[in-house]
Amino acid sequence: MLRLMCPPTYFDIEYSINPWMDINNKVNKELAHQQWNNLVNVLRELGDEIEFIQPALGLPDMTFSGDPGLVYNNCFIPSNFRAKERVGEVKHYINWFRERNYAIKQMPPDVFFEGLGDVVFHHNLAIVGHGCRSDERAIEYLKQFIPALKILGDLKILDDHYFHLAMALGFIDDETVLYYPPAFDEASSERLQTMVKHPIAVSDEDANLYFACNNLVIGDTVLLDNCTEGLRTALAERGYKARTCAMSEFKKSGGSLRCLVLSFISEPEL
Repeated sequence: MLRLMCPPTYFDIEYSINPWMDINNKVNKELAHQQWNNLVNVLRELGDEIEFIQPALGLPDMTFSGDPGLVYNNCFIPSNFRAKERVGEVKHYINWFRERNYAIKQMPPDVFFEGLGDVVFHHNLAIVGHGCRSDERAIEYLKQFIPALKILGDLKILDDHYFHLAMALGFIDDETVLYYPPAFDEASSERLQTMVKHPIAVSDEDANLYFACNNLVIGDTVLLDNCTEGLRTALAERGYKARTCAMSEFKKSGGSLRCLVLSFISEPEL
């Protein structure tokens, strides 16, 4: 898979826009670079192709490339961030895609939308989150912009510790997702049971300590910061092996592996 990543050159905790962020809990920049470079190397080892976008001074969260939009075929749908601190990131991503002749399809400015943060993909299947960051109205625009996308359903996020769907839910394959039930309202948790055949509820430890839902799946490998033996066993029962990539510095900002990559979803992969 092709993925876009942004080096953590300016990454630090300079403001607080979610419960994980504490401006006194500064990033160990040397370690952050080590962790980010390790992720790049592991992704390449597993067969991914990585492109890079230049980081910009004054945008410390630009390294979280999964948030400023989503890519499907030759279309880039940029985010409309709710937090003013992140708005400046989007123009850099729009320019990157425009220079490569991607179609840019933007939602109205009053419709908040936060890219792969709130649209969790597996091939052309998607589940969409809303509530803390993205606007429920964004779903209709996604359907217009990407008619081939099969949205299995939407989930309402209640707990702002899981401000993005990608913090509380991750596809493993087209029949399996990991999810953290307390992040959602009761109706959404019930609805999820009908969306996929094998929903796997993760523990408080896996969700809160390891951000285990914020993973990347390549072949039969699930890349994540870490996980409990219980989750490792549950994945093995579905034919997957867990591989750890430490993300301690990025978790300080409320993100992990999947937040760091903008994955290119395309028809040939379907």
